[in-house]
Amino acid sequence: MGEASFAMTSGRVGSMQRALQRLARPDTRVTSLAFLDQEELSALRAEAARQSFRMATPVIEHRGNRVRQDFEVCFPAPRSGAFDKLATLLEDSIMTACAGRGQLVPELPIDLADFAIQRYPAGSDGIGIHRDGKRYPGIVVIVTLDGISRLFTCDDRDGNNKRRIDDRPGRIVLLSAEGFAGRQGEGARPLHGVDRVTGGRLSLGFRCGPATS
Repeated sequence: MGEASFAMTSGRVGSMQRALQRLARPDTRVTSLAFLDQEELSALRAEAARQSFRMATPVIEHRGNRVRQDFEVCFPAPRSGAFDKLATLLEDSIMTACAGRGQLVPELPIDLADFAIQRYPAGSDGIGIHRDGKRYPGIVVIVTLDGISRLFTCDDRDGNNKRRIDDRPGRIVLLSAEGFAGRQGEGARPLHGVDRVTGGRLSLGFRCGPATS
């Protein structure tokens, strides 16, 4: 097996540019793209195996909305080793892809300072339908490293019109966040969740650092 490079190539930047263009369409709030190779996935799995996890709070509530959480979490996760190489690659690729394309991401340079690892056992209830917080601007990145589950988006908190997001290992998922392409409020941020965790799930989540104002 070769060494994981996490190199920013023209191919990766081109894929990111096309993904951001898709995400900026008026009717789109989430997209995914092929991005990582097998050596990089192996390095990230090995890094995750070295971390300490705790059980997530079973139910969280915000403004009357209750969201179940059935997984272990490492948060804040350390931005070190393969994780730091991936985060830097994502930041640099997004910034390069945004060059000359208007203010897609409101705060540049992008800083993926909020980093969590989630580990779901087989048979988990996943995570309920939710939006990422308004205080996290620009863009959210989800990287699934292992397992069999369904990451989905839907029309409302009742789960109508669930649509599977292609988050197979090797792909990354981009979600619109506050300020992306000028979007504001709840309409900027897609409702999404995880269910059908038949083979477990190991995923990374990167968000820009919370807005201070």
